[in-house]
Amino acid sequence: MEQIKQFFMNIERPDIDESMENLVSDDVIDSIDIMALVAEIEKHYGKSLSAEFINAENFENFANIKKMLELAF
Repeated sequence: MEQIKQFFMNIERPDIDESMENLVSDDVIDSIDIMALVAEIEKHYGKSLSAEFINAENFENFANIKKMLELAF
């Protein structure tokens, strides 16, 4: 979870933490934030994130992001 927090810090969103549950549906993050996160994730792992993983549900909260990363990488 610390790495996910770091991804948010890297995109200049230190206001987001793992206690927040509805990041997308409550409009805490938008598509621009998601694409910035994708870029950070790809930079961290050194390879592209498959398009099948880039959807709102996967970025709804830290647990979903963690699950997506485990499946993707």
